[in-house]
Amino acid sequence: MAAKNAVGVALVLCAVSLAAHAHAIAGMRVFPGTLTFPDPGVTDELDLGFGRTALASMPGGSAPDTSTFSLAESKTITQRLAVTLGSSYQGAGPGGNGFGNLGVGLDYGLWKSDSQETLITGALNESLGDTGSAGIGTTYSVFSPALLFGRGLGDLPSPLRDLRPLAFTGMLAANLPSDAAVARSVNWGVSVQYSLPYLQSYVRDIGLHAPFSELVPLVEFPMQTYTSGPAAGQTIGSIDPGFVWIGRYGQIGLEATVPINRASGRGLGFMLGVGLYLDDIYPHSLGAPLFPTSQKGS
Repeated sequence: MAAKNAVGVALVLCAVSLAAHAHAIAGMRVFPGTLTFPDPGVTDELDLGFGRTALASMPGGSAPDTSTFSLAESKTITQRLAVTLGSSYQGAGPGGNGFGNLGVGLDYGLWKSDSQETLITGALNESLGDTGSAGIGTTYSVFSPALLFGRGLGDLPSPLRDLRPLAFTGMLAANLPSDAAVARSVNWGVSVQYSLPYLQSYVRDIGLHAPFSELVPLVEFPMQTYTSGPAAGQTIGSIDPGFVWIGRYGQIGLEATVPINRASGRGLGFMLGVGLYLDDIYPHSLGAPLFPTSQKGS
């Protein structure tokens, strides 16, 4: 069971982060991309990630520390529809190096409220079997329908104005392997964010200067619960405190990873992510939807 759980953690940290986007906007709220699960944006992004984790112990000894490099791109087809493509490279010493399976997906914006700073997006993602390196990728595919949301608290009443910079993002996804012998699971998670740019611009100026005036401190809670197999009912995951710095054309995020139990890993890890806002860098070419439509009714 420990070995299966270790593989499960690796799949969560790798496959989910590949689908993450750099930023999403509702009203005055910018939801920066977090590092372990997707935000609810439908945008043109290029994301690069690096993480180092210590997986759970395996039978006969401890698993080596694992480094993961990821690259993913999201490309809008219309203002509400985007395709995603990404993969990762894992390094874990002799015999543990190689590429993970190729991930593809579709994101569709279901609902947006600027006044309530709310976004809801549906996603269909798949990790394609036999597209990764032997021993790193899997021979089976995993289909993952997901629901993503973001909610800012900018509409709180004046007595609670210092809480207006708070925002929440979250996800719920079912993992359905093509191999019936592989355990099914549900990925779920939430992030809690406090936007200092929002505080400075829309609540009150507390005198922060760059780079602190562009920081968003946050905590993520990415989890995976097995729904079948020997580990059915068991939850693995981590608590990930950190921050995101938001710039004009991109962002940089740094988070620690703290396993919630022994099955999730051993010791602390960290993640570093860089997101490029292609829709801001190339708004009239590479960063524009292939089929532009009116914003009306979006």
